[in-house]
Amino acid sequence: MHIKPQGPKGYPFIGSITKLASANRLNWLQSMSNTYGDVVRFKLLKRNVYFVNHPDLVKDMLTRSSSNYTKKTIGFKMVKVVLGESTFTAMGDEWRRKRLAVQPYFHRKKIANLATIMTDCIEEMLAEWETVCDEGKTLQTTDAMMQVTLKVVVKALFSTALSDEDIQTVADIFNPLLEATNRRVVLPLPFLYRIPSAKNKQYPEYIAQLDDIIYRIIKQRKTTQDKPMDLLQMLMDATDEETGLPLSDEDLRNEAMTMFIAGHETTANAMSWLWATLSQKPEIREKIEQEVDQVLGKRTPVAADFSNLPYCQKVFKETMRLYPPVPMLPRHVESDDVLGNYTLKGGSDVLFSAYLLHRHPDFWDQPETFNPHRFDADAEKQQHPYAYIPFGGGPRMCLGNNFAMMEAVFILAMATQRFKLNLTPNANIKPLISLTTRPKYGVPVILERR
Repeated sequence: MHIKPQGPKGYPFIGSITKLASANRLNWLQSMSNTYGDVVRFKLLKRNVYFVNHPDLVKDMLTRSSSNYTKKTIGFKMVKVVLGESTFTAMGDEWRRKRLAVQPYFHRKKIANLATIMTDCIEEMLAEWETVCDEGKTLQTTDAMMQVTLKVVVKALFSTALSDEDIQTVADIFNPLLEATNRRVVLPLPFLYRIPSAKNKQYPEYIAQLDDIIYRIIKQRKTTQDKPMDLLQMLMDATDEETGLPLSDEDLRNEAMTMFIAGHETTANAMSWLWATLSQKPEIREKIEQEVDQVLGKRTPVAADFSNLPYCQKVFKETMRLYPPVPMLPRHVESDDVLGNYTLKGGSDVLFSAYLLHRHPDFWDQPETFNPHRFDADAEKQQHPYAYIPFGGGPRMCLGNNFAMMEAVFILAMATQRFKLNLTPNANIKPLISLTTRPKYGVPVILERR
């Protein structure tokens, strides 16, 4: 028997837009799911929206029916302004063509070539931490993680091509660009961004500045004999499966911009949550220290060490379970469908939340408890694959998952070799849920030498 999803009536004209735009949107969605079931229907202005909160149904959307649940949402249109047609935003044949060309270059073996770039950037950060530690200053880990992950993605993309001035330009632009993009996705009302305010005028200027840098490097790379093995070169070596042609300059720019945006803030936020958690869980921190001391001692890790740091990997996976980098994702229903037993109307939008799936009491024992052993090999096999989706799922799963895992484990291991990070007594650790999941007031710590 097919079920027509039920849900709250909302306010006249605006529907439930105030609930979805509020800081408590996930609590509201959870309470709606508790009241109305696995699929909830509500209105945003005149638009029909469904909230789906069961891993079986999310799996169906992202795999069997992925062509009917597309990224043709207003939120994704907002993101396209920055990213263009990339493997993240493109659809249909255009997406398939790009994904087939780019995917082989994100295989774990290829990413291993970037390990030295990662460890060099982490080493620079830790050298700065030495000074902070000596002076007894507070370290704001959210800032430190944003800086190091930006440096890693910039160097991994462009290796030596960026001058210090370019890196500074990128660093200056990045936060305001991300914040403005966040705003546009969370409140996707195009008329708001046509108002000629100072912030709205700056937005295209930020994108243009990044474009200038990226296109300049692509042009230089095409005329030079020196071809470093960085992500840009991997992308330039990629060819279209059907035509045998390389990616166009615009394609290269779009993929580079996607890596900037997707490969930076997400990992930084997850690492900030990890430091906040470890400071409050000395027994877990001790196990990490034992593993790092045993596997690495004092030496810098190399790519082959990644697989020998399984506990570090589990801790990062569990951090992403409780604080998934992207807490909520939208899709567009192209045509009428039956999802599970629920009837969904074509032309509607769908939301699903990694944050809530990762805490779903039917699929996780004591979901609010931090327990890295959920990711022991046997326990992982018992998991519903779509009850844990920090990198999405199905054919559109995030290309950068191997990159993010290696980077995070190396940051954790190398910092652990030298320091304990202890939360300051006045630290106020609370999540801010927008396009990403980040600590609202940062994660301030005092560094203690090991």
